[in-house]
Amino acid sequence: MKSTKKTLLSIAGALAVSLASGAALAAYPDKPIKVIVPWGAGGDSDLTTRIWADAMEKELGVPVVVINKTGGGGVVGTSFVARAKNDGYTLINAGLSNMLVTPNFTNTPYNFDTFTPVVKFTSVPLAVVVAKDSPYQDFNEFVAGAKSKTITQGSWGASSSGTIMATIIANQAGYKVKYVHAKGAADSMVSVVGGHIDSAVSFPPAFGPHVKADRARALVINQKMDAFPGVPTFADYGIKGSFGGWSGVFAPKGVSQEVVDKLTAATANVMKDPKVLAAYENIGALVDFRHGPDWIKDLKVTYGIYKDEAARVSKK
Repeated sequence: MKSTKKTLLSIAGALAVSLASGAALAAYPDKPIKVIVPWGAGGDSDLTTRIWADAMEKELGVPVVVINKTGGGGVVGTSFVARAKNDGYTLINAGLSNMLVTPNFTNTPYNFDTFTPVVKFTSVPLAVVVAKDSPYQDFNEFVAGAKSKTITQGSWGASSSGTIMATIIANQAGYKVKYVHAKGAADSMVSVVGGHIDSAVSFPPAFGPHVKADRARALVINQKMDAFPGVPTFADYGIKGSFGGWSGVFAPKGVSQEVVDKLTAATANVMKDPKVLAAYENIGALVDFRHGPDWIKDLKVTYGIYKDEAARVSKK
């Protein structure tokens, strides 16, 4: 009897240890993943992230929920994720603005090293866009107009990538604009087509629907795109440099390599899906899947370039 009782207790103990170990080693992910987009709904960051999230949900077998947390030119939502647990269940939509530009041009509670880059899934070229009935038929006329009077231009924060790039472009072309900042590129485009501002710097996911609906016109863009035939590039006007944004996801620093590998492998699979590729093409985003050490090295180089630019500006 004692032997039987001892055996049962041993089995129970072993089972308890097994269950505890199983719980501790539960495969990621085993619950919903939140992806914070620090910009408003309908913009390039929001749309590109939602396409990725929808596809990842099917690939991972758990809900991947996109949450817009706006404010402070992307700082509010990005700061929220910087403070989150590094367990892989709270991610941030990362891009040129909130990760590489803003931390260098304004005081933020985070910087590039606060996060672990996971994947990049798309890139988007910057454009200068006006309403259909704008008096500026091309970029030369726009420049001439901005030199002769005050022209308003929508962007998404004084220290955002849009404003920084737009200022570099304006400086090279010899004009100035009055910036009107919104929560995101989509909101700026609403103001453009509504006649509230003269122009906007924007990305295809935000301005594309308005151009296709004949409500707006792109005067100039960073690189030629089949979706917008006939639109000249900045280089065509002698403007030097590359002006574009990108979209991906980062995790809070310290996230396990297992989580990074799982998200990267899943992204690699969804980026082969013809439906996903078509969805990105439909909104004017260019698929640009990158991950790993080489990509992170490139990010750090770009971060350093903006850091140097911020130092130069502050000395003026």
